[in-house]
Amino acid sequence: MGRLMKQLDDERKAAVEQLKHVAYFHRQVVWLQERFPKAELEAVPGLVKLVDKQEIEAADWSLTPGRYVGVAPSEEDEDFDLETALRDIHTELADLNKEAVELAAKIQANFEELGI
Repeated sequence: MGRLMKQLDDERKAAVEQLKHVAYFHRQVVWLQERFPKAELEAVPGLVKLVDKQEIEAADWSLTPGRYVGVAPSEEDEDFDLETALRDIHTELADLNKEAVELAAKIQANFEELGI
């Protein structure tokens, strides 16, 4: 029974990791689609600016992005749910604490076997 519980816990951890990867890529896609809704390169303050040779020449042929891009306006993530994020962190922390206790018990057992 213990082996099955360990296997189930390992499978759960693997599923959580896969979901984290999916959520990460989803956020990246949403980020790109918000900034480039037409799927074409366009000027976005603080990110990218399309310039021609005259503008580069006027900047003394400097290709430093800061000369052209500027600073992006600060933005708030309206879709960020603090309660959900804290709940996820709490769940992960509880799992890590449980794993730490199990590892500490194994380490202690190993020391006892060694007679230390």
